[in-house]
Amino acid sequence: MIRSLTFDFPGLSLYRMVNLLGISRSMLYRRPMKTSSPIPEIAAIERIVMLFLGYGYRRVYRALRKEGLETSEYRTRKLMKENGLMARRPQSKGVTRAALRDRRAANLFKGLKVDGPNQIWVGDTTLVRTASGAIYLAALLDAYSRKVVSWHLSRRNDEELVRTCLDKALDRRKPPQGWIHHSDQGSTYTAQGYVRRIRDCGGRVSLSQPGRPRDNAIAESFFRTLKLEEVDRNRYETFLEADAAIDNYRNTIYNQSRMHSALGYLSPEEFEAKESS
Repeated sequence: MIRSLTFDFPGLSLYRMVNLLGISRSMLYRRPMKTSSPIPEIAAIERIVMLFLGYGYRRVYRALRKEGLETSEYRTRKLMKENGLMARRPQSKGVTRAALRDRRAANLFKGLKVDGPNQIWVGDTTLVRTASGAIYLAALLDAYSRKVVSWHLSRRNDEELVRTCLDKALDRRKPPQGWIHHSDQGSTYTAQGYVRRIRDCGGRVSLSQPGRPRDNAIAESFFRTLKLEEVDRNRYETFLEADAAIDNYRNTIYNQSRMHSALGYLSPEEFEAKESS
């Protein structure tokens, strides 16, 4: 604006014109502020990490590419770090000491290559708090695809809880002779009736060794993800409310949508569908 005025009044110098207008000379050297254009990836990243709180930048990058956004792993990591969207990993509680038991089976899962569904199912239980009291969740996952084959909720953490979960899995899938059931050495999983049920259905019992929780890493990882992305971010008033919410997460989010790095960044159902085609 100032420079255009000098053309109308050629007799006045630029600095004299500044003095007449009462403008500070420093204004002449001030650079215009850059206007930041909105970054399309940020809104998409926020939406993805709100749904999958455990997603790191690699999974977020692949989710963005699925949505058609052109980006890179480096840019995705940079945007997530700058905007406080990096995943927060739960701290490990360390090694637990398992009680010695008379009925101890070997760890058949260790070092075994799984090349198809229904060869190995891994199981575990966890506690879920509601306003009406604590409830217990049992789940069985297919070690091949990480898919949650079955789950069951109960007010009691007993043999009936895990047995009902097992019966649901056996109804939905027909494992071949010699399939493996892998779990920790909890009293529910080592109960005589439960072990007999596995063997009657052609299965073999495999147990994590004492003090080695990573022996059941697939089940442990599922429960950490479930707590992070569903249970810990909600407050369930009743048993039925928790049942419906966890079922929705298991079916529509974890099995159908959530990517796993071990599966080539596919969801469990995508992985099974791809391998069977």
